[in-house]
Amino acid sequence: MKPGNNQSHKEMGVIARDDREFTLIYSHNTRVGKHALAYLQGIKEKLNAVDISKTKVSDTQWTEIAEALNCKVGDLIDKRLVKAEDTSSYGTNDWLKILQNNDEVLSHPIAINGKVTRQIANGPDVLKFFGVDSAGLEKTMHTEDPTIESTTNNEDFIK
Repeated sequence: MKPGNNQSHKEMGVIARDDREFTLIYSHNTRVGKHALAYLQGIKEKLNAVDISKTKVSDTQWTEIAEALNCKVGDLIDKRLVKAEDTSSYGTNDWLKILQNNDEVLSHPIAINGKVTRQIANGPDVLKFFGVDSAGLEKTMHTEDPTIESTTNNEDFIK
């Protein structure tokens, strides 16, 4: 931890680039972040969930993430949430400072698996990215007729 940082925050180490580990960088202070995490918590594989409201991602790591997404650091930020009238002259250092001090401006959670990095626009998309099968739901439900008759013997639940 760097001197002068809020003691409730810790700093994230090296970004995992392992095919067997899923990394989700999100803010618990955003709706999409909370939903993406909720979808992933049910999977059996190793999940490294990094809540940037509690764990700081270094400037170098944010830059690496932006490069992996083929964008600029400023593109990771929801500009509507930045309290400035004109951000057109902002450079990478300005955006990094905003991101470090305002976790809720992260526009979308970031999913990392091996060499692949993607932004997640909504919670269920994180399942597609990691190849998880719709949280175990039957895919044939729409092709089978529902059971509408009693499936128990000699039990009267409704009189």
